[in-house]
Amino acid sequence: MLRSELEERRARRKVSTGGPSYSLPKEGAGQVVLVGLTSSGKSTLLNHLTGAKAKVGNYGFTTQLPEPGVLKFGGSDIQIIEMPALFEGVEESSIGRQILGGIRNADLIVLVIDLSKPPIPQMEFLIQVLEKSRIKLNKTPPPIRFAKTGSGGFHIIGQTHFQGDPDLIHQLLHMRRIHNCSLQFRGPATLEDLIEVVDSRTRYAPAIVIGTKGDATNSSSHYEELCSQYGGEFSIFAVSVKNERGIEAAAEGIFRGLGVIRVYTRKASGETADKPLILHQGATIEDLADRLHSDFLRSFRYAIVFRKSEQMRRKKVGLTFQLEDQDIIQIFTSGK
Repeated sequence: MLRSELEERRARRKVSTGGPSYSLPKEGAGQVVLVGLTSSGKSTLLNHLTGAKAKVGNYGFTTQLPEPGVLKFGGSDIQIIEMPALFEGVEESSIGRQILGGIRNADLIVLVIDLSKPPIPQMEFLIQVLEKSRIKLNKTPPPIRFAKTGSGGFHIIGQTHFQGDPDLIHQLLHMRRIHNCSLQFRGPATLEDLIEVVDSRTRYAPAIVIGTKGDATNSSSHYEELCSQYGGEFSIFAVSVKNERGIEAAAEGIFRGLGVIRVYTRKASGETADKPLILHQGATIEDLADRLHSDFLRSFRYAIVFRKSEQMRRKKVGLTFQLEDQDIIQIFTSGK
């Protein structure tokens, strides 16, 4: 169902907008984009992850528009989009900025690296291009909260955490033509940190790496080199489509990289739902109840959690209980 909708939407883009669109509405458990250089194996990876039929060619820049597919993983549907290849100066062209806009919109970025070639230059190029467009991969946002307000001037809290001349704060805000705002420093922060936060274009995006062509000569040594250099920053997976290796591990890596969990509801009859609800990691019973219906939250009494863990098979819990992936939940309200 979701795959056919994506394909129909992609086919209609030129007609409905008068030109190609490089951003697709988000669907399913999350939106994932495959990003890489030309001929890095993105189309082949998309086809094997989702069953899509993206064109695969033996020449560069085969993919001209975003190619969508749907990854089925553990009862969840994950939207996978292959983006056109990045190139030198991509951020300076109109089409390039649209491609980068589509990447910016995603919930997870997958850097696709061709393991038949030296991997480090590929990684350096992709990271550099994204950094130029203020897309920061696997970086923790500075401990600053910033919001524009309609009046009241500057309301600054925790200024002692700022590592610099306090006058620079006011100078920066005036330079950006910001006259009313709320600014809270929640930890040590530099002027560079503040610039990032004030600039609404900065995007802190989760990312993983998938190395393709794992059956090629030197692919093993290239994979080891990649892990040695970037294993501390990224989860890295290697796939060989030819030998059907690594696809399942890469699919699970994509799901984990989205930072979501699958939660199943259970009826009073004991019947468990076939399809899970997708929640963010760290979600609580309160988040689930609110997601189901506001009445569940208003009349909530308690919930029973069924978990596969040896430490906790069945437990009666309250609204603040934190959920884990594949938990089964039965909610009891004052009306029952």
